[in-house]
Amino acid sequence: MSLELFNIGQGYAVFTESDYETRRHAHYAIEIVYAATGVFSISTRHGEYHQLENVIIPSNLPHRFSCLNATCQLVFLDPLSAAGRYFVRLYQLDTLRDVLVNVPGLIPLYREEKQVLPDMNNTPGMDSRILHCMEMIDARLTGDNIPLAELSAAVCLSEGRLSHLFKGETGISVHQYMLWKKMLLAVRLSREGHSLTACAHYVGFTDSSHFNRVFYRMFGIKPFFALKS
Repeated sequence: MSLELFNIGQGYAVFTESDYETRRHAHYAIEIVYAATGVFSISTRHGEYHQLENVIIPSNLPHRFSCLNATCQLVFLDPLSAAGRYFVRLYQLDTLRDVLVNVPGLIPLYREEKQVLPDMNNTPGMDSRILHCMEMIDARLTGDNIPLAELSAAVCLSEGRLSHLFKGETGISVHQYMLWKKMLLAVRLSREGHSLTACAHYVGFTDSSHFNRVFYRMFGIKPFFALKS
């Protein structure tokens, strides 16, 4: 598995996989898989799907992936990015309980080193208090996490109310959002040539093992193999 493109600002990453299988896993990112050569398979708790040319996997849906004897392009989208929110609305991913397979007219979002992403407003209709919390988190991705009490005081909500509202607006908890953004920053720094250990420490992970576990949960592969290219 190799990482071809990573854009933290626009919230997407593009990988290429050949002759590879994953264990069952789930991740916050929306995943869109295209078969460049051959066909692939995917299984969820609802069933097994074979002879696939493409699939859309909603956020946080447990699945297992196999592209033996095939080459696949995997696009991971931050659900809060422009492209992520576009796909959530277009395919109603926030209400789906399973994958969408062999979607007609689904074209690759990344071809020949050129991205093909929709240009849409990043967060239409999101509660301004949640936007403010996200801005606070994004401004302090290094070191320890911002305490929930500090965030709740900044937007004049109780911690319980903020936690409920944040998950309702973003689909994940405050803590999960912090981990997600820290992981994205660590990956960007790694792509710039820094060691994984240095990147993990910089953004506040306990150690490289902690970073490896979070990365694996999100992408179903260890970061060394994904980022070594």
